[in-house]
Amino acid sequence: MSYVESVQRAIDYIEEHLDEELDLSSIAEEAYTSVAQLYRVFYALTGHPVKDYIRKRRISVAANHLRYSKRKVEELAWDSGFESYHSFAKVFKKIVGLTPATYRNAELFFSFEPIRLYEQITYKEDKEQAELFPDVKVIRFLPDKMYTYLHISKHEEGMENEAFRTVFEKLGVSETARNNKVRIFGYNVDLQDEDGKPRYGYRVLIEAAEECMVNSTLTEEPFTGGLYAVRKVAALSPKTIQDGWDRLLSEWLPKSTFDIGTHQYIEEFIAYNRKVTRMNLYLPVQRSLHNEPIEVVELTESKAFFYRGYGAEAQKVAERRLINWYERGAGGNWQAGGGTYYISYHYGFEETEEYWWENGILKAEPGAPVLDGLEVKGMGAGSYACCVTKTYGLLTGVLDKIHRWIATNGNYWLDEERQWFAEYHMFEGMNVERDSVVKVYIPILPVVSTQG
Repeated sequence: MSYVESVQRAIDYIEEHLDEELDLSSIAEEAYTSVAQLYRVFYALTGHPVKDYIRKRRISVAANHLRYSKRKVEELAWDSGFESYHSFAKVFKKIVGLTPATYRNAELFFSFEPIRLYEQITYKEDKEQAELFPDVKVIRFLPDKMYTYLHISKHEEGMENEAFRTVFEKLGVSETARNNKVRIFGYNVDLQDEDGKPRYGYRVLIEAAEECMVNSTLTEEPFTGGLYAVRKVAALSPKTIQDGWDRLLSEWLPKSTFDIGTHQYIEEFIAYNRKVTRMNLYLPVQRSLHNEPIEVVELTESKAFFYRGYGAEAQKVAERRLINWYERGAGGNWQAGGGTYYISYHYGFEETEEYWWENGILKAEPGAPVLDGLEVKGMGAGSYACCVTKTYGLLTGVLDKIHRWIATNGNYWLDEERQWFAEYHMFEGMNVERDSVVKVYIPILPVVSTQG
């Protein structure tokens, strides 16, 4: 059975039992696959995690009843699998943007229809991008002049809001400029003190006519402009903003017809009563001149020296432990003998307690010496689907692309006995974020024909 047929069976089963209690093991059994593989392949082919798909379908059905029937909201909440009106209303508003009571008489119409994979195998990329990322658009900034101010902070978290308040309140953005809704942008700047220790800087850019500026501490600088992918996010917390950047860089960019541009990342502050309520995130892009092919490669076993974190803080824990290991001097020669930096995580399980994240060093030689202080294991030999790409954040978009290729190829299965990993190749003097080469490997097995 192909992956497309397997996932479509899961979708059909969900539709048949939408008003009943659904558990992933029953869906996986109907799809003739494991729960772990269902997570990965379902997302790769539909663009939605299984649980999110079920939730959106149920909310869509409830929205239809709200608009065209007189059924009580409490009854719809129960039929949609929620134990209370409050939990239903919370999820409904998160997905639709309105409370159930408001939606009933609103002009907005929400619909999330069942996915039919056989109709989506051939698709236009632009159309698919628009459907998967309706909140992202590409715009062109024309060259302009900006008034700038460099804000220096003692801490990184919350630095952007600090910089905005400083400029808005103390550096003389006049009332005329405020009334004309001056646009205020900014971006992070890497700084060092006299001892070479890192400092935190944020450069604020103010787009305004010269007569609006009344403070001489602002300097005028040219702004080169360029193509940008832009996404609006709520300024609820630094994590919300970082998640917005991750969605642009890790998910949207690898699936688009663009590459990362050479111009500046920027953020725009949207304020109400002098408080930042939203931010527009601008990712610099340029038209892609080539496609990143997926190839099947054979790898010999290598040694992996690593740290691993678990749960909600898995990534932060693993990264910090490896950085501490390096700063203690233990990792000074990790590149000797062909060592490369790698990451791996439990793809498809972000919201579960089983989630883990791994940072480490790969050594190709079987007899490579142990790197003191790190855990060690063998990274399994065998066939891998490989994509050579750029540093697209968490690489989720690249992973989705490879899983989709495997699922639609028909010649390979995912090998759940081995883990995927991304190997980073960096060189002295290079821009790590823009120029690093990343090789993403997902373990596969050839499909064995059962026909005689």
